[in-house]
Amino acid sequence: MIESEQKRERLTDLITRWSKRTKIEQLLRDSDIPSLVDQVLEEFYHVTLCCGHMTRSMEDSVHIAFKENDGSTVSGLYCSKCAEDYKQKLGAWEVQP
Repeated sequence: MIESEQKRERLTDLITRWSKRTKIEQLLRDSDIPSLVDQVLEEFYHVTLCCGHMTRSMEDSVHIAFKENDGSTVSGLYCSKCAEDYKQKLGAWEVQP
């Protein structure tokens, strides 16, 4: 699993448990905890990849390309897990610098 996604799940769980324990959960809107988690993660993970996952630097990404249904070529920086999924499912290939 992607490091930032593991952290997202852990932070969400911790904040949710804290809000229940402190009895403020009923005061929160549905978007409050996810928004807080996003803000915390942005402090540590500065790069958002094409797959939506976050990394600490560009070195943690894989540049891949693949053909769309209309024949056009799409390329971008993806996390290693998503890049492997695209390689298997869509026939994507790594773009060498």
